Amino acid sequence: MDISTPAQVRARVALAAAIALGALWIGAAFVPAVLWAGVVTIAVEPLRRRILARWPGHNTLAACLITLAVLLVVVVPLVAAVSRAVVEAQSVALWLAEARAHGVPVPLWVATLPYGSAEITAWWNSHLLTAAAASEQIGRLDTDLLVTQSRSLTHSIVRRAVVFAFTIVVLFFLIRDRDAVVQQLERGAERGFGDAGIRLGRQIFASVRGTVDGLVLLGLAQGILMAVIYGFAGVPHPILMGLLSGVASMVPFGLVAILLIALLLLVVNGAITAAIVVGILAFVLNFVIDHFLRPGLIGGTTRLPFVWVLIGIVGGVETIGLLGLFVGPAVMAALVLIWREWVADGDIGAEDEHASASA
Repeated sequence: MDISTPAQVRARVALAAAIALGALWIGAAFVPAVLWAGVVTIAVEPLRRRILARWPGHNTLAACLITLAVLLVVVVPLVAAVSRAVVEAQSVALWLAEARAHGVPVPLWVATLPYGSAEITAWWNSHLLTAAAASEQIGRLDTDLLVTQSRSLTHSIVRRAVVFAFTIVVLFFLIRDRDAVVQQLERGAERGFGDAGIRLGRQIFASVRGTVDGLVLLGLAQGILMAVIYGFAGVPHPILMGLLSGVASMVPFGLVAILLIALLLLVVNGAITAAIVVGILAFVLNFVIDHFLRPGLIGGTTRLPFVWVLIGIVGGVETIGLLGLFVGPAVMAALVLIWREWVADGDIGAEDEHASASA
C-alpha cells in the first residue's frame, strides 16, 4: 500500500487542478452545450422513467427516442420560422422595389388615428408619397452596414448550429448513462463536501426541474393561449406569433416586445378595438401567470422567495444569455441553501440535531 507524503498529496491536487483548468480552457466554447444538455436531461427525466418502465433495461432506446423528440421539437419550428422569414424577406424586397418605383401611398389606418393623423399624413406625403421621395428615403439605408451585419449574423448562425449539434450528441450520452453519471457526481460531492454536497447537488437538480416547469411548460401554455387570442383578433400569422410569444414569455418582460408587434399589426390594419382587447387579455394572462402560477411552480421547488428567483433569472440572462434562465435560479437556490445551513446550529451541511433526535 502506497503512503503518500503531504508534499505528494499537494502536488497531485495542484496537478489535478491544472489539468482541470486546461481542459476547461480548451473546451470553453462547448461548456454552454454541456450545460444545455444537462438542463434538458434533468427536464426529461420523468419521460425517461416512463420509457424505461415500459421497456426495462433499454437505456439506449430511451436515449434515442428522447433525443429525436428534442431534435424535432427544436428543428421543426426553427425550419418553419426560417422559411417564413425567407418569404417575408422576399416580400419586403419586392415592397422596397415597388416603393422606389411608384412611391408609397398613405395607409388607410392613419386617418383612423385619434391623434396625430394630420401630422403623419403631411410627413408621409412629403417623404414617401412620390417615387423620387421614397427612393431618396430608402437610398439612405447604409448598405455597407447591412452587409457587415449579415456576415456577422451568418457567422453567429453557423457557430450556434455547431454548438446545437454538439448539445444533441452530449444529450444522447447523458440520457443513456444518466444513472452512472449521477452516481459519480454524488460520490464526488460526498468525498469533497460530505452529506452537504449531496444535498446541494439535489437542490440544484430540483431547481432546474422547477425552473423548466415554471418557464418552459407555462411558456408553452401561454403561447398556445396567445395564439388563440391572436387568431380571433385577426393578427397575421397567429400560430407563429403565438410561438414567439410563448418563447418570449420565458424571459422577464420579453412578451411585451412580441405583444407590441402584434398590436402594431392590428393598428396598421385598422383594428383599433381588437388591439385594445388583445392588449387587455394579454396583460391579464401575463399578470396571472407571472404573479401566481410561475412563483408557485419555481419557488415551491427551489425553496426560494420569488424575488430571488427573479434575480436569478434576470441576472442569469444578463450574464450568460438564454442559458441563464435555468442556471441562474439553480445558483441562487444553492446559495440560499448554503446560507440557511450556515446560520443554523451546528456545522454547515450538518443535519439539525433536534430534528434528528425527534426522528
